[in-house]
Amino acid sequence: MLGDSKTGGDEIAVSTIGFILFGMVLVLFFFGIFALIVRLSARRPTHSPPLIPSADGRYEVMGKRVVCQHCGQESFKAQEILLNTWLLSLLRIDWLDSSATVLTCNTCGRLTWFAQEEPADK
Repeated sequence: MLGDSKTGGDEIAVSTIGFILFGMVLVLFFFGIFALIVRLSARRPTHSPPLIPSADGRYEVMGKRVVCQHCGQESFKAQEILLNTWLLSLLRIDWLDSSATVLTCNTCGRLTWFAQEEPADK
């Protein structure tokens, strides 16, 4: 009754199989996360076109002077912005996301975004 070896052996076998299955699920989960990270890091990131600044805060992009579409002024402050995606933010690997350059008008505060995909030949 208390020393029945058949019942004890079955419980150990079932718990061992459950432990092995749990371990396999964990391995597959982490392999999937790793594969996702590799896939996302291999995609073509966006980059900003060349912004040519002058000393007074004016910018040229692809040979054209940047002008605020709201107030018509030409003085901007530039900053690099990360284009976050929910999945990479959830996994705390935001650094794999692409970025863009944002010009903020010094007069009215309007934001002008600049980003484009990397050429495929690189």
